[in-house]
Amino acid sequence: MTRHNTLIVQKKQLRQRLKQLRASIPEHTREIYSNRITQQVLELAEIKAAKTIFAFISWSSEVYTHDLIRWLIQQKKNIVVPKILDKETMIAQRLDSWDDLISDKLGILAPAKAEKFEGPVDVILTPGLGFTEQGHRIGFGAGYYDRWFASHDAGVKIAIAFEIQIVDQLPLEVTDIPVDMIITEERILRL
Repeated sequence: MTRHNTLIVQKKQLRQRLKQLRASIPEHTREIYSNRITQQVLELAEIKAAKTIFAFISWSSEVYTHDLIRWLIQQKKNIVVPKILDKETMIAQRLDSWDDLISDKLGILAPAKAEKFEGPVDVILTPGLGFTEQGHRIGFGAGYYDRWFASHDAGVKIAIAFEIQIVDQLPLEVTDIPVDMIITEERILRL
């Protein structure tokens, strides 16, 4: 087996383990942790100063971001959210109202229209399955966020995750782009 194939197998196994680990957090506990994370995000100087924030819309067992996004909209922040167009392409799309969202084919909320936002982004709130204390991340494997980071001025990249998602190390590839900060229910890691 080649090194690349070994890496693919390692990542697949790790993704499965991290999905199960995150899903094992009881719903009530996940809600409490998500509220703590939201409060920490809202207190960040980077968020307060930001004009435009790219924020993922949570689904499944991810840190719940719906209330955070609604609050940021109320604070008159320019909010852009991801929209998956195909197997290779994720765009940022402006979100003015929660009513603009529909479920996509994966069941993830996204704006109904596909109007690409081209402006700069001050902060990007990114999801992931696992993170290291050095800022490395592993997502679901499609590479959307790494490609987006590589091709856009992403500003400050902030991962929000549960503490249980922090691991000692991850199998990395040259295309994997680390984040600048990780916020969990227990701490803020500035990298």
